[in-house]
Amino acid sequence: MSPDWGPGSVILGRYRLDSILGRGGMGSVWRAEHLQLRSPVAIKLLDAAISDNPQALARFMREAQAAALLRSPHVVQIFDFGVEGRTAFIAMELLHGESLAERIVRLKQLPAEEVILFLTHVLRAIGKAHDAGIVHRDLKPANIFICADEPEFAKVLDFGVAKVTAGELVAAGAGTQPGVMIGTPYYMGPEQMRARDVDARADLWSIAVIAYECIVGVRPFTGDELGELVIAICTGPVPVPSQNAGVPQGFDEWFVKATHRDRDQRFGSAREMAEELIKLSSAVGPSRPQYATVRNLASIPITIPTPRPKSPSSQAPVADNLELTTGQRAATSKALDQARKPLSAAAYVLIGAATLIVAGVGAFVASGGASAFKGVPLRGSRSASVRPESAAASLTAAMPVLAAASQVQAAPAPSAAPGPSASATRATAAILSASARSGSPAKSKSPPPPPKNDFSELGLRR
Repeated sequence: MSPDWGPGSVILGRYRLDSILGRGGMGSVWRAEHLQLRSPVAIKLLDAAISDNPQALARFMREAQAAALLRSPHVVQIFDFGVEGRTAFIAMELLHGESLAERIVRLKQLPAEEVILFLTHVLRAIGKAHDAGIVHRDLKPANIFICADEPEFAKVLDFGVAKVTAGELVAAGAGTQPGVMIGTPYYMGPEQMRARDVDARADLWSIAVIAYECIVGVRPFTGDELGELVIAICTGPVPVPSQNAGVPQGFDEWFVKATHRDRDQRFGSAREMAEELIKLSSAVGPSRPQYATVRNLASIPITIPTPRPKSPSSQAPVADNLELTTGQRAATSKALDQARKPLSAAAYVLIGAATLIVAGVGAFVASGGASAFKGVPLRGSRSASVRPESAAASLTAAMPVLAAASQVQAAPAPSAAPGPSASATRATAAILSASARSGSPAKSKSPPPPPKNDFSELGLRR
């Protein structure tokens, strides 16, 4: 950083420095304000002496490009990059909270559930970096920031020494020369200590070492000198976490696998490592860590089973094994709704006609119309006929019964048509039965004439 930079200095006419937040080996970080937007930002300034080094300047630019490329909620957001005079700068979001290193110094040991949550966030960010062909190479507690929000969450900082293995950033700056050790030794894997080819699994080793330090309270690999530390990491025994502190069940196996000296025996990806770490959590419900975020749930394919068509004409063509994302389900539902065509007008006419026929038959039966056919012989049938004299006698015999019943019960509805009653039918059947037993037709006296036009005893109206 130029000695001229200080509180009140304006960079490129856009950012005014307010106060210094911290210093590092390559520069300093300031609290600043965007003059046009009136919003707070953090400005990272590269020392002028280092800015004259093309390789250092290229790495500084690659840090800004790599962080801006990832677009992850767990990676610090980059707003701008530029050079003012001999000083390069990065404008990024201003975070409120503390680094994981500061929390370890303050608490010595962190609760296991808290560690699992924060490292799940870190693995989300590193997983996106690995997918983009970026290896961080310097993961440590100082480069993990705990944002003071509700709930707290972690962000990964400082991709300054990141290794880019794919994409447009490969040509953005010079790569690391062979034999040059890059990173912080306490958190480096054996291949990184030997300055050999480093891939994404080196970051997974570093995360396992951070987890051990957070839960146990000390680093797993130590040494008074760099040579002793290299031996401890490359050839020394791997410490068992449960022998030094209380750890969740299964954490020993997780740590041993993550720090295996054979890279092929480690976790194959950040997702796999996070999912195995989450299994160690005892939290339930919304507080339980999840590797998948709300944003990337839309990229998870969901297979919708294809229904069997009832007929070739009534079923719209549907592709087999249809895979939809969250953003496509609305369009698919709309297409399915269009396939459900309404009934035609002819169908509604047929349904209405059938309804009217059924209603007419029901009304006819309810009004007693069906009773008018009782006793009427079918065409061509002789056995079902009844002599008029017998029918008249039976009706006369039933008169007193009906009259008595009419005095007790309510009169029938005026609209009901009169017909032979059950008593008259039983009387007729008795006369016919007696006639059959005597072997001769039943002879009955002439019935008395009915009352003239008087139906009041039957409860009927004329």
